[in-house]
Amino acid sequence: MNYKTLTLTLLLGLASLQARAEMTMSHEGHDMSQMAEMGDMQEMGDAQTMTKGVITRIDEANSKLGIKHEAISNLKMPPMNMVFRLASPALLEGLKVGDAVSFHAENPAGKLTVTKLQKQ
Repeated sequence: MNYKTLTLTLLLGLASLQARAEMTMSHEGHDMSQMAEMGDMQEMGDAQTMTKGVITRIDEANSKLGIKHEAISNLKMPPMNMVFRLASPALLEGLKVGDAVSFHAENPAGKLTVTKLQKQ
């Protein structure tokens, strides 16, 4: 095999690999930037995921709430019974110990806080 043939074979092989890589990157012709945007939207949606639990204690004076809850996906927290701060005391309206609830919690500045709360 001469150098011209070898060079041509290598160039064709590289061109073929590049074409395959571009197809893979574009997911068979789909614009991957749109898929990235969808992923960003899903992450935003995950940030507002509601978690189920049962109220175990209410401390209105300190705006705190005890909840025995399932895993909290956005905080990567396993099921447990714990006390949360409340973003607003108004979240407690109409709720009592023993009520089944859905809630969203966040961890601003290392303080676990319930930002949404609704009775089931």
